[in-house]
Amino acid sequence: MATPHGSTRTHLLSNEQILLSYAADDVQDIVTLSEREELVLQLARQVQEQQLEKALLEQDLESLSGDDVDEQLAIAEREFLEARASYTVRSKATRTVLMTDPILKAVHSKATIPPERALFHLVNRRDVLALAQENLSSAHDLILKQLDELKVANLKINQENQELVRELLELTKDDSSWRERLEDTNLKSQLDQLEKEYRRSKAKWDTMKNIASAIVVSSGLDWANDDTLRALVLDESDD
Repeated sequence: MATPHGSTRTHLLSNEQILLSYAADDVQDIVTLSEREELVLQLARQVQEQQLEKALLEQDLESLSGDDVDEQLAIAEREFLEARASYTVRSKATRTVLMTDPILKAVHSKATIPPERALFHLVNRRDVLALAQENLSSAHDLILKQLDELKVANLKINQENQELVRELLELTKDDSSWRERLEDTNLKSQLDQLEKEYRRSKAKWDTMKNIASAIVVSSGLDWANDDTLRALVLDESDD
């Protein structure tokens, strides 16, 4: 199925392409309003803004003074949020009531004006998009669940690989003859590189450990009677 731009998204499944086509812009969604209707909507928005300002101004806020400024600020903020929430609820209830009648007329084929008749297509498309959104949300949740399961499995595999590497090192640490039997030059090169990196890291670690030991010794602390500091200073392990 081609998209509205004429290109075909071959990487999408057929049902995904259908959902994409439903979500695309449609010229039928554009409702043409007269100048009077646009003016009415503009005035309605202005009335709503003025009602919000009025609701906020009518709040009895005490002047901020004295030692309880923080408490008074908290009270003022709470009253502001309550006023805004109350206005929002009333505004949503009003819009819902105003929207219900034309939608019912459009659905039951009793619309008398063009905007009401145009609502029928929009209501149908809204329902289709709501169903598509629900299906996509379910698919998204399923994918997230599968991703979490794969992450857990990947962690287990990494832990198993680490155990196997440790076992391999234990088995081969005293016997280097196995290197001569390797025929894969790439593998030999990788082993050599890893050994070089290990030696560099160990040298850096030894330097840092020696510096730390010198700092402890020269600090004047009684490190000989402290188990942790004594282990740090006297540590001569090659690990």
